[in-house]
Amino acid sequence: MTHTRTLALSLLISLSALYSTGCKTTCSDCGCASNSRTIVGETAWIVVDDVEHAFEARIDTGARTTSIHAIDMQIENEAKDFKANIGKPIRFTIVDAEGKEFKMDSTISGVTQVRNAQGTEQRYSVPMTLTWSGISKPIEVNLRDRSAMTYKLLIGRDWLSTDFLCNVDIAEEKPQ
Repeated sequence: MTHTRTLALSLLISLSALYSTGCKTTCSDCGCASNSRTIVGETAWIVVDDVEHAFEARIDTGARTTSIHAIDMQIENEAKDFKANIGKPIRFTIVDAEGKEFKMDSTISGVTQVRNAQGTEQRYSVPMTLTWSGISKPIEVNLRDRSAMTYKLLIGRDWLSTDFLCNVDIAEEKPQ
């Protein structure tokens, strides 16, 4: 039993050292088993391809879906029932942390029910392509007024899935 515990502790220490190396490219550089994933830090500058603008994003492995700060949502022939608006055109404005606004037109692709500290709310989602470190990923992004939040783009597990691992010891600098 003691030998097993010592072996497990040794393995845990080795894995801890492996993940604390702070590699910034791919896991293959540090020898990790998930050799096809890119390491992203707790924050990253993610380009919203639809507006060709980089937003400082918070990487949140606890969030299932990605969310962006959106205001002034206008839905063509809006119905009171959220789900009845799926497939309808939507016009909205996304805003970065400096207050720069970008008008967007899209189509509502879904309704996400989100639980947070304030309770449960429904949010519209639209397709967007987000790019970081040369990897572009089309995903569904939910629209929410994040004016009270520091990060206007929150990256969830839907974007991280299959391509990225998060190392909270890394904080990315603003690109020039």
